[in-house]
Amino acid sequence: MKVSGIQTRVVAPAALLAVLAATSCGGNAPTTNERPTIRWGVATEGITSMDPVRAVQPVDRTLSMMLFDGLVRYQPGDATAPFEPGIAKEIPQPTTQDGKQVWTIALRAGVKCPAGQKTPAYDLTSDDVVFSLKRAANPETSTFASVFTAYDTVEAVDAGTVKVTMKQPVSPAAFLPTISNWQGGLVVCKKAVEAEGEDFGKHPVGPGPFKFENWTPGQRITLLANDDYYLGKPLSAGWDIRFMPDDTARQAALFGGDLDVAPPTATGDKGLEAIDSRKGFKVVEAPLFGTWYLLFNTKVGPTANPEVRKALAYAVNRDDYVALTGKRTAKPTLSVWGAQLPGGIPDDHVQQAGLAYEFDVAKARQMLAAAGYPNGFDVTVTAPSNATTFQVLQAQMKEIGVNVKIKTVDVPTWQTAIMTGQEPLMLTLISYRPTPQIPYTDFFYGPSAVRGGKHPAQNFGGYDGADALIEKASKTSDSAEQARLWQEINDKILDDAAAKPLFVAYQAYGAVCGFTMGGVEPPTTIPGNWQPSYKATVDTRANDC
Repeated sequence: MKVSGIQTRVVAPAALLAVLAATSCGGNAPTTNERPTIRWGVATEGITSMDPVRAVQPVDRTLSMMLFDGLVRYQPGDATAPFEPGIAKEIPQPTTQDGKQVWTIALRAGVKCPAGQKTPAYDLTSDDVVFSLKRAANPETSTFASVFTAYDTVEAVDAGTVKVTMKQPVSPAAFLPTISNWQGGLVVCKKAVEAEGEDFGKHPVGPGPFKFENWTPGQRITLLANDDYYLGKPLSAGWDIRFMPDDTARQAALFGGDLDVAPPTATGDKGLEAIDSRKGFKVVEAPLFGTWYLLFNTKVGPTANPEVRKALAYAVNRDDYVALTGKRTAKPTLSVWGAQLPGGIPDDHVQQAGLAYEFDVAKARQMLAAAGYPNGFDVTVTAPSNATTFQVLQAQMKEIGVNVKIKTVDVPTWQTAIMTGQEPLMLTLISYRPTPQIPYTDFFYGPSAVRGGKHPAQNFGGYDGADALIEKASKTSDSAEQARLWQEINDKILDDAAAKPLFVAYQAYGAVCGFTMGGVEPPTTIPGNWQPSYKATVDTRANDC
């Protein structure tokens, strides 16, 4: 599970990301190739919400991308490719009106809001889009409000046109992700939100390729094809998504014919090898997923002292986490936002700047003593019961006298603890973003602090040391200047030891030979979570990969 990037365990990023798998009602493999229901085994206990502005877990995000859609779209399987038009007729371009930057967005005709349990089907209009963007920008309703702080006004010009006026000019790289089919950019159906109220996350209605059918908490979620989807009728009849956190049971279901796709078992590279060697199954790997960190609380307890944070950073050995995860799906990284990601900073630069925090127990002990803790200290962290990476952290901290006590809880309780802003140490994943401006703003910007921030997002540690640089980078439309500022932000975060980057994760999953996500195959990069296309399907006749 992840809170805008936080996952429950690093053992296999595939297992953390909640890769889709469905189950036929009888639990047997389909016998025909006529519009199958895709059976997805998800490596988590459940979801938090299907409301896109509240979707904080990986499976939440994936579901929201299936049920809703954006004005512009990532190309399935390749988030590095140029955006393609979605609900918008074409990719908008900025103009200047009355001295302000304006983005005018013409909507595609024929986009439908399907019927919900309390609302009839209707044609989506600019009212739905304006409502969606304002809702996403409102910190009282949205987890992602910090992404929209550059917005000044959002208004409907007419039923088919939306105008967004900015407080200051921003680059297309900064604006387009805010209206994409990801996070707050996902368009909701206004009438359903108003009818459902607080229950909208349990009974979502959106213009995406699939429609919500039912949810049995702790067991499964069923989606049906939205045959009125504006890009075309989905190739599958829907998805049967089963919650299966137990690795052994999930793999048995995949190999036994009860699932079409599922994460491998949490045994690092061996989990992938088991799929490689199984006839009739395939491993799809290497789509870039995101970066794992040890995140420090900069406001509470001993870690409020930057010298303590630096000492702890030196005590952490990245290689232990890579070994646990598997070298096929984890590569060590030194940067807050590495060169593998758009706008990222090369490791060579971090090393030359002296900010790599290479593993050095002796140095860590010395620095901790100098910071006033010669005998270490006790600290309690909250963790999900299956988060074995916290045990690695516990062992590493013990070497310098820091006694990490792990309080294991269920996922909802853990998520609540993270959102208090009181957790001293957190193992987090920040998933793929199209620019570093978004993770910097969400995770390392003072107003985004979950405790005391004006626009709470995912800044769980309360760090505010790079605020001026982040604000400056957000206000420039000069790409070269923005890239220079992004590097400064990276260096400032590392110099203040707000986080220690651990590794870049590459997603992998096991699937039957005939399964496809309906986009680029094999996937190369994913925008935060899996993005199943309306062309996703299973050819049940395929048995040779």
